Amino acid sequence: MNQVLIHCQPSLTQDLQSLGLEFNFSKEFGAEELDVIVNDVEFDSLTEDPDVLLCEHYGIDYDLVNCIESVS
Repeated sequence: MNQVLIHCQPSLTQDLQSLGLEFNFSKEFGAEELDVIVNDVEFDSLTEDPDVLLCEHYGIDYDLVNCIESVS
């Protein structure tokens, strides 16, 4: 299964913990950014941003996401 790396704001720390998602401080930005690796999810929507749908799927506030990238 493909995975994606979600780079997000450290203000999401408690939310990520309560969601049971594992995260680390960014290798590049340290404590200024959290990195969350999750399984990618395919969506069939032609009108909605798949990054927004992915964050909704995992319960992550998209407004606090810096970027999302594929890792596998």
